[in-house]
Amino acid sequence: MDIELADLLASLRSEISRARLESANADVKFRIDSIDLELQVTVERSAEANAGVKFWVVSLGGKAAAKNAQTHTVRLTLAAEDATTQQKVRTSDDVTDLLAAG
Repeated sequence: MDIELADLLASLRSEISRARLESANADVKFRIDSIDLELQVTVERSAEANAGVKFWVVSLGGKAAAKNAQTHTVRLTLAAEDATTQQKVRTSDDVTDLLAAG
């Protein structure tokens, strides 16, 4: 099953939000500095009235092998930030100092 890139990013955003909510009362929290994704995508151009280009993320099954000649590798580095404060997202307390000391 292929998924549109926009849907994949919406799902990722939802998972990060869920992690933040679930860690609200946690003793240890993590700051997300970056999110690195490497995706196999196919590109489709539509000739319809609302023409445009769509990126489909290819699943890891037999279907991906069948489309191999048409796939492209896309690497994205995302920074997760709070929409209100523009600060890096934390899923709990920042433990950067602890990790650097170890």
